[in-house]
Amino acid sequence: MGIVTRVFGLAFTAMGAFVLFSSVGTTDPFGLVWSFIGMFVMALGLTLMTAGKERDKKPTPPTVTEIRCSSCDFKEIRDFEKGDYILKPVEATCPKCQSTMTIEGVYIVREEPDEKDRI
Repeated sequence: MGIVTRVFGLAFTAMGAFVLFSSVGTTDPFGLVWSFIGMFVMALGLTLMTAGKERDKKPTPPTVTEIRCSSCDFKEIRDFEKGDYILKPVEATCPKCQSTMTIEGVYIVREEPDEKDRI
């Protein structure tokens, strides 16, 4: 969205404001209708003025997969791979007892906010 869209948005906002404020306090039977039309045109103009602005895109948080041995208490956490799901058997065997391993959980790693960010 370029400068033309913002200019149209500003024009619509100005027209809507003019219609809204000129219809307020009149004895015209359609004054309420003109007020709503003015508000609608103002909303359309403000939408055009703010459309297309770049938003701060946050990077996706890292996702990890928890793998556990079905026989012993061995647990491994690795990066998430496409196709991982809970209770999926893993091809790798347990390094302790050579038993089969399954995926027990898939988690998003969240960063703890700093102390200064909490205030």
